[in-house]
Amino acid sequence: MNFHQYPLKTIYLEYSQLKEVTQCLLHSILFQRSLGNVKPKDVTLDCVEFSYVKIDDINNKLIEEKSEELLSNIMKKKSKNAHQIWFSFYEKREKTTFFSSNSTENVCWEQWILGFVLVPSMAPQDLANQLTDCVQKIIENVNQDKIIPPVTSSNQMTFPFSIQVSGSENTRVTDIVWNMFKTTTQTTNL
Repeated sequence: MNFHQYPLKTIYLEYSQLKEVTQCLLHSILFQRSLGNVKPKDVTLDCVEFSYVKIDDINNKLIEEKSEELLSNIMKKKSKNAHQIWFSFYEKREKTTFFSSNSTENVCWEQWILGFVLVPSMAPQDLANQLTDCVQKIIENVNQDKIIPPVTSSNQMTFPFSIQVSGSENTRVTDIVWNMFKTTTQTTNL
């Protein structure tokens, strides 16, 4: 399977900062890969003076759940070692097999790897600098590589995606979010 991997620089932070920082990075990636009409929303972190843009839509709940899952896994293991989240994007392709016809499969074309290490204390400015570097790297990677598969949907999330959290029972099981197939009311007015 050929896909681009983007391991981001490991973020060193306190446990109390983890949930907000995780959401910030996941939303930053999601915003950069949203190709349809979106309703952007500015968010400022409480734990540090840092702002980012997120999409105000149904994916907020999934990102909230995954950040909670990471916190829960860390509490269960009481480990300060590196913790990771994998954020993968898929394209829908026709599956060519001898036995089935008209079937489709999801093929990963891009994966982001986020790493976190817990430390006893982190100066707010140091954390802000790490976040700035990380978000800039996300933007650089998105803008330099021309790897986007053909767009087949006008939804804001044109590609299905999954988010896996290290230490979860379902880390190896793909939990694909079928945003393009969800029946939701979306306003297209900007």
